[in-house]
This record gives sequence, structure tokens and C-alpha cells, in this order.
Amino acid sequence: MKTPNIYKGTANYESMRILYIMLALPLILSLPEYEFGHSDQVIILVLDGADPSVFSLAGVPLEGECQAVFPSVTSPGHVSLLTGVYPSRHGILANEYNDNKKTMGYTPDMIEAETLFDILIENGKKGIFISGKIGLSAFVGAKANLSVSPGVYPVYASEPPNDPYGLTRWIFETLEEVNEREHPDFICINVPILDEFGHAYGPQSKETKEAVQLVQSLITTLRNSLDEGTTLIVTADHGMSAVSRAVPIHVLLRNAGYETWPLHVGRCAFLYGLEEGVEEFVLDQKGVKDVILPEDYPTYHIDHERAPDLILLADEDYLFIPEPLLKNYKGMHGSFDEQDIPLYMMGSGIPEGYTECSLVDIAPLVCHLLDLDTDVVFDGTIPVVEEKKAQKAEGYIVFVLAGIVLYLFMRSRAS
Repeated sequence: MKTPNIYKGTANYESMRILYIMLALPLILSLPEYEFGHSDQVIILVLDGADPSVFSLAGVPLEGECQAVFPSVTSPGHVSLLTGVYPSRHGILANEYNDNKKTMGYTPDMIEAETLFDILIENGKKGIFISGKIGLSAFVGAKANLSVSPGVYPVYASEPPNDPYGLTRWIFETLEEVNEREHPDFICINVPILDEFGHAYGPQSKETKEAVQLVQSLITTLRNSLDEGTTLIVTADHGMSAVSRAVPIHVLLRNAGYETWPLHVGRCAFLYGLEEGVEEFVLDQKGVKDVILPEDYPTYHIDHERAPDLILLADEDYLFIPEPLLKNYKGMHGSFDEQDIPLYMMGSGIPEGYTECSLVDIAPLVCHLLDLDTDVVFDGTIPVVEEKKAQKAEGYIVFVLAGIVLYLFMRSRAS
């Protein structure tokens, strides 16, 4: 009787066991989440109006997708980023608000939530705001230890030029000067050139793409100059859509005999003092895509006492603006279409990987990175970091191939 080859069977069993382990390794290794560490300093570059279809950075450890708040305009975006809460809690619903049929600008005391600057001061740390927009600096920067703009800047800074390219270089030069002299723990910088060119020429224009190249170059220089303990976060307050047609909602309402008062918010519009029949009327106008009713405001985090009675959304290629002003705009934002924004992180405490988050997640992340103690209950949370999709796929293929090679090797030895 033929004696069975128990050694051959054992070798096959062992090789199969090793193969299963090798095939399971990628799944096991992908389970843990990557965690953020800590840093001595955090710098946030808010590239005003940077659309992810135009702006990108290469060679960054952590990249991802971020979502701006609604409406996708500058003031709610910056305040949400700096407070970690939505407009429904901080109260800044647009760049302006309506007061008895008058368009008014928000003031710093109208921000109803603690900002990162407040939290920093409570922790004995220093925060600085730098902006190419004078009004934004006076509004958001009022909470900081130091607010810098072309209107107000330190004596050691050079005089800001008027042209967009020169002003952009000035912002980055002033950032380095302020950083060296003031030694802040946190700096937030607004860079407006992409927003300015996106409005004037369109997001996909040659002018906007050339401005993107300048910003990319300046970020590279900044990145190379930072200390080991510094974290750099690059994002935006909103994106940008191409537009070429106007919805003159104010004129349309007046011509129809309505007293309902509109506030233009780019690609959306706020209506106050809503009259009977207005909702049906506006929905019948060319360029109006849809309306958002007050009962739906909580869904979009805009339920606040200063909220309008009705919100209009523009159709593709349209914005709410008087016809004579249309010639000044080739790009606009304010709707859901401009909520996708870029996100890149690098430096101290930043793991390599990929993440998806909202603007309200930035403030809790900054508090974690800087070990800030606060009782603030954020709407956002620290983003979850995963392995980059391309790396995950490559790693899995490598493990599978290694397992197959090992399996074949063990089989050849067994036979």
C-alpha cells in the first residue's frame, strides 16, 4: 500500500495559510485611522474664491475635499472656519444683511460665537489675521491680537501696492515679516486675487489660471521657509462658477407691483417681507432655479432670527444682479454649486493621507493641534484621515502579488 506524503500535505496547508495571511494583511492594515499630532504654530491660508477645478497643490502629505457653508460667500465662510459652527449659530448669513429695506454690513459684535482668536487669548496665546480685503480685516480681524490689511499694517511692513499681483506678493511678504517679529501661535490669511480674477474674468479664464500659478509659487516658497513645528493649512471660503446672465430680481419685483425686498447674495437671493403670490412669481422667472422655504433652513444651517423669509437659487450661468452691473462679472458664487473647495495640509502634526471635511471642522482641528483648552461645543469635528486612495490600491496590489509569489514558492518546495 502506498504511504501518503504527509509532509507534502503539511507544506500545502502551511503555504495556503501564509497566502491567506498575506491577502488579509491589506485589510488589516487599512483599519486604523491616521491621527493628527500637535504643533507649535498653525497657519491657515484662505484662498478666497479658489475653485478645486482650477487650484491644486502637488506633493502635499494630506489632501482632501472640503465643503463651504451655505451661502457660499466670504463672510459666512471665514466666520464658520474661525468659529467651528454654522451660520445658524454664529449669525453671519451673508456678506451683508437687510435692515428695514437698507443693505447693511455686519459688524464684529454681531458674531455670536467664540472665534479661534478668542480661544487663543483665553489660553494666553497670540492670533493674527492678515487680509487683502480691508473690510474683511476690520470685520473678522477685530477679534485677533493683530489685524493686518492694506488699510492698516505694522510700521515694519512695506507699503502695499494697488495691483492684484503686487498685493498678493505683499500679503505673503507681510506674513513672513509678521511671523518673524510677532511670533504668533496662529495666523489666518485671506488671499483675494483668485476671487477678484474669478469675478472679473471667470474661473477658467487665462487670467485666473495665471493668478493660480503665482499663488502656487508663493505657497511653495512659504512652505520651504516654515519652522519644523509649524502646520500649514491651505483651503478656501468658497468656489466659483462661470456666469453670463442676470436675474434682476429687484426690478422684476417692483415692475410686478410687489414690495417684497430682495438682497442679492451672488447666485442666491434673500427675500424679506414676503407677500402673497411672490413665491409663485419668482419661480416663474427665467434664471430662477428653485426656492428654499424657511422650514428647510435647518437643513442648510441657516435658521437664525436674521434669516430672510425666502431664499432664491439661480439657475446655471445666472446670478442675481441688476442688468447694468452684469458686465463686471464673468464668475460668481453663493449657491450650492460653489461649496466644493480645495484642502491641503502639511507640516507638524499632519499625517499623510486623504480626508473629507467641512469648513466647521477646521476650528476643532486647530484647537487639537495647538492643545487649546476650550468649553466651546463645535458643530464640526476633527477630520478623519484615511490612506490616500491611490496608495491604498497600490499597497493592496503589492501585498496580493507578494502573497501569490510566496504561495508559488512554497508549492514548488513542497513538490
